[in-house]
Amino acid sequence: MHSTTYSLSLHGYRLHYRVVGVGKPLVLVHGFGVSGHVWQQVLPYLAQHYQVFIVDLPGYGRSTYKGTNAPWRLRDMAPLLATWLREMHLPPIHLMGHSMGGAIAIQLAAHAPELVQSLILVDAAGIPFRSTFPALAGRSVRSFVQRGNGSYPPALVRDILRPRLRLFWHSATQLVDCDFRAELAMLTLPTLILWGEHDILVPISLGYELHKALPHATFVTIPRSGHRPMLAHPALMSGVMLEFLAEQK
Repeated sequence: MHSTTYSLSLHGYRLHYRVVGVGKPLVLVHGFGVSGHVWQQVLPYLAQHYQVFIVDLPGYGRSTYKGTNAPWRLRDMAPLLATWLREMHLPPIHLMGHSMGGAIAIQLAAHAPELVQSLILVDAAGIPFRSTFPALAGRSVRSFVQRGNGSYPPALVRDILRPRLRLFWHSATQLVDCDFRAELAMLTLPTLILWGEHDILVPISLGYELHKALPHATFVTIPRSGHRPMLAHPALMSGVMLEFLAEQK
């Protein structure tokens, strides 16, 4: 599927993103350790109905961040994306975040509600993991090789294998203790929560806690899926998403 690639500088970051499809804007935010290519399998379904923006977070994929010695900060990402969205003068967007990208999406929707019409959270961070860093690192490794995560597009494999140890360290240590419950309490917009029922990295018990914090949200589990339902069951996941988004028109 043909996409148009863009790159721009914002506050010392070089932000890379792709755009595919036509229609109302739908912005996709990836999670830890990957890049925007993690969404590749769902794009053929989504781009038939929406103008899809696939962003690489700073330091991930083809995006860069403030020099090799600057720390990567999780809570800097939502303000940066808000600036990016304002620069593009888009109407209120549909916003989808996966894993760490889910926490970023929660913060963005809470602090810039005028930019976001609806929210989709996929196996999202945001509720404290209540886990040690070594335990979370072990779960992350097992999750990458877990059956039920589908096949990885070649471009995603390339991005995963790029040596970025400092970035991964900064990201992972902040994820261990990330707590966005204050932001969750601010959200009233239409929200869909999707969860792979066999997720090792972010167990479904955290999905139920997230739903408890967002009782107005719709909660849907993806059977036979691990942490990346967009790779394991792209058609099923896209169908659930498109049905939810159609209700927001």
